[in-house]
Amino acid sequence: MIVNQLALHHLKCYGVDMLSSDSNEDEDEIQATSVFGASESKDSCQKPEVGMEFSSEEEAYKFYTSYANKIGFRTRKGKVQRLSNGTIRKRFLFCSKQGFRLKKQADKITKYKRKETRTGCDAKIQFSVENGKWVVSQFSQEHNHHLEDRRRITRSCTKTSEAHLIHTGNNAEMAMDAGAPKCTELCNMVWSTHPKEVQILLNYLRRLQVEDLSLFYAVQLDSDNCLKNLFWRDGRSMVDYDYFGDVLVLDTTFRMEKYDMICAPFWGLNHHRQYVMFGCAFLLDESKESFVWLFETFLEAMGRKQPKTVVTDENQVMVDAVKVVLLDAEHLFGVWFIRQKALKHLSAFYRQPDFVNIFNECVSYCQNEEEFESKWNFLLKKFNLCENAWLNNLYLSRERWANVFHKKTFSAGIRWCNDNVNVFQNSTSDTMDLSMFVHQYLKVVETQRSAELNEDMRCRETTKVLSSSAMEKQAANIYTRTIFKIFQEELITCLSVAIEEIASDGTNATFKLTEEGQKESIVEFSCLDSNLACSCRKYESEGILCVHALKVLNARNVFRIPDQYMLKRWTKCAKDSVPEDEHVQKLAGQKQQPMSLLLKKALDVIYKTSAFEDCQKIAMHYLDEASKKVEAALKTKKHRSF
Repeated sequence: MIVNQLALHHLKCYGVDMLSSDSNEDEDEIQATSVFGASESKDSCQKPEVGMEFSSEEEAYKFYTSYANKIGFRTRKGKVQRLSNGTIRKRFLFCSKQGFRLKKQADKITKYKRKETRTGCDAKIQFSVENGKWVVSQFSQEHNHHLEDRRRITRSCTKTSEAHLIHTGNNAEMAMDAGAPKCTELCNMVWSTHPKEVQILLNYLRRLQVEDLSLFYAVQLDSDNCLKNLFWRDGRSMVDYDYFGDVLVLDTTFRMEKYDMICAPFWGLNHHRQYVMFGCAFLLDESKESFVWLFETFLEAMGRKQPKTVVTDENQVMVDAVKVVLLDAEHLFGVWFIRQKALKHLSAFYRQPDFVNIFNECVSYCQNEEEFESKWNFLLKKFNLCENAWLNNLYLSRERWANVFHKKTFSAGIRWCNDNVNVFQNSTSDTMDLSMFVHQYLKVVETQRSAELNEDMRCRETTKVLSSSAMEKQAANIYTRTIFKIFQEELITCLSVAIEEIASDGTNATFKLTEEGQKESIVEFSCLDSNLACSCRKYESEGILCVHALKVLNARNVFRIPDQYMLKRWTKCAKDSVPEDEHVQKLAGQKQQPMSLLLKKALDVIYKTSAFEDCQKIAMHYLDEASKKVEAALKTKKHRSF
């Protein structure tokens, strides 16, 4: 295949950091909290006492898991008691060995039996919520099992902390540093749970890599050398990310109950505003350490190119991880995530008239911060939610989810998506094994790429325009069909917008624009270069000129879209060549960068030709010609060297 012929030229080594023994981060795990890496002794840690107060659930949880981390046991969240308005009244946290598996789970006939790890331990802590404070109301410290030797675990992690698990071709190898174990020793003790299924998964990924030599996958191991996290992406995802990775979404909402793991796909929007997948992960927990590993691994898989904006679930741990790794990205919370959680925490209020409308106005439709504050306070008072803990915590992060606070942040209009990408939601997690999840993901990816190809073909057809407007014709020729329809609607609407020039100095002018039923917008216009700045910030957030800006251009006799406002990611030629942006310039001094860029350009051509045999023949012809010229150039260099 042409894919294999060209891909043989690229480097196939992918590194994965092991858990570090000097990590001192508090981990926020539901089933298993890592117990290595604390620096204090047991005697120096603070023991919980009845009456202790904490300002939030997160603070209380971190305190107890930190205590467990230092003492030498893992924690598990118990069920909660809630008030009628959905707020938490009491919460138990248990030792992970509390209770026993349910009989129906233990007796369930499965191919591989999961080892029973619970001992009926009664160690626990109970928090009661009083006036917004989380107060320790019960505490039992008696364990019926041995606590883990934290020092032994630390030494074990130190032994492998400098090692990297590397996947090359069909082999898994250990990049050795002094004191690191051999690959065979590691592989023999990697998986303690579902070992055969994990091995099937790795074999499946290696088979995929034979067909797609640019496929990337990486695993992280925990302190017992068991599967903790895994990430993969195929070769085309790397090219797609170069085009459309300016906005990156990570979905961590789907959990595989069979493995007690999270399936977490990365996705974005292409030039047709269709979903495009960038990769996927299996995560054992939602700790900061796991997310830091995931983001680092993702960047490594994508040539260290950072997104402009990253969109995630509403989660403080995620916020902390993004701050560590994605330094150049703005971090937003997805509107669909917020609405899902609102339905969960405030289900009783969703049956009350006007609640959903007012809540959605706060999330998406406020024109300024004063309006947001007014409507938010009205919501709390109208529905008696002033003491609701979830809403109060949500308010603290309002700049990440309320549209009025991040109008200047580019999101490709992703906030208007009604829901998340449906990759695994229709899957039956009880019957699917790990490799089947990967297969399901790849099927969804293939369907999406087929839809993108079909839309690319349709974009080559003549686009219907409704007027003789030069600007409309220009947009029809350049934009994709989907984006042109959005632009066309703005252009038509501007006919009914009232405009008034309120200031001018000959070089710059300021206009007030009024839409029927809408609040006024202010547009500043530069006569020298046709630069525009509208108070609605549609272009800054979506990359498409708004109705107000179009009205000003028309009033100033500008009948073409200024070049600086023709965003390439929305055009028919969005994938004409691999973008060489500021990321490439930053890495220009690195020796591997020319190889990376060459590989991406070559893969770009390969994936474009994959659906058409005649195009493959063209690519093969020029590949052969390029190979001959390179060989000739190499011979010349050899002669000169003597």
